[in-house]
Amino acid sequence: MYTKRFWTDVETTGLYLQKHFAFQMSYLIEEDGRVLHSRTLEMRPDRHGDYEFSGKAEAVHGFTREKIISFQPESEAVDLLVGDLEQYGKGRLTFAGYNVNFDAGFVKAMFYRLGRGNEFYRHFDRMNFDVMQFVQAGRVAGIVPLPHIDLESVCKYFGINTEGAHHSMTDILNTKAVFDSLSHLFAQVRPLAVENSLT
Repeated sequence: MYTKRFWTDVETTGLYLQKHFAFQMSYLIEEDGRVLHSRTLEMRPDRHGDYEFSGKAEAVHGFTREKIISFQPESEAVDLLVGDLEQYGKGRLTFAGYNVNFDAGFVKAMFYRLGRGNEFYRHFDRMNFDVMQFVQAGRVAGIVPLPHIDLESVCKYFGINTEGAHHSMTDILNTKAVFDSLSHLFAQVRPLAVENSLT
């Protein structure tokens, strides 16, 4: 069973890769169900003037433009990230998160902006694991009876505290907690399904 995961969540200045960037990134490096390392990075591009700062995004995460441009250059942040990947990853990791293609896209854009695209594919799988799709599977199967599957709604359903939401570390810890809760539910349902098929 392949269980080397890179759980990550990012906070961004907007929704679009072409004109926004990730300024906060938290990650957990997991192997065989054990978290080996965690970190939060806060950064901005060297040429941050080339990018936009959405007012709608700021209303969600609460970081002003002035605060964001005070962060370390993303070239320094990526050095820290790559150091962690080399020490704890030891091979390609699977991105895991909630609507994770969004987060992975911004991380990949950061590597390419720095001319380090080859390093991205040296450390990460080309396929991602999206917990939101796992929740959707549970909803379709009737295991998670929710009308909406945004992360906050799903956390409340499982009794997970959402205080501090929209900080990347809080969100990725909550995402992993949702995955663990849903995995437990699926494990309970599967023996019943097998038993029913035999009767």
